Amino acid sequence: MPQPKDTAKGGHFKGFTNRQCEFFPCHGGIDPNEFNCLFCYCPLAFLECPGPYEVFTDANGLKRKDCSGCALNHNGIDRSWRFIQRWLEKPVKWTGLPQTERRMKSAMPVDHPRVGSKL
Repeated sequence: MPQPKDTAKGGHFKGFTNRQCEFFPCHGGIDPNEFNCLFCYCPLAFLECPGPYEVFTDANGLKRKDCSGCALNHNGIDRSWRFIQRWLEKPVKWTGLPQTERRMKSAMPVDHPRVGSKL
């Protein structure tokens, strides 16, 4: 049985741009007309992903991702939608390890600010 997202015709559900947001644009280097705010809080924050993140330890001693250097979930309405859908198909819990170039490259193909592959 097809999912509703597969039967929708217009694709407007894939994202939006909130130009009134106090933080817009929260990530640089993206065309403001293509900025996708749908994934303001990335659904991959607790999952393995190819994004360029740093790891920090919070006040409770837990390892967390700092994804402020990643724009993969914001860069283009259709492109960011496909990126998130791909990584939610087979989610893998984040191990707490820092990101590496090797891991980012092995996770492609997606538009990636550091690696430069294509979706």
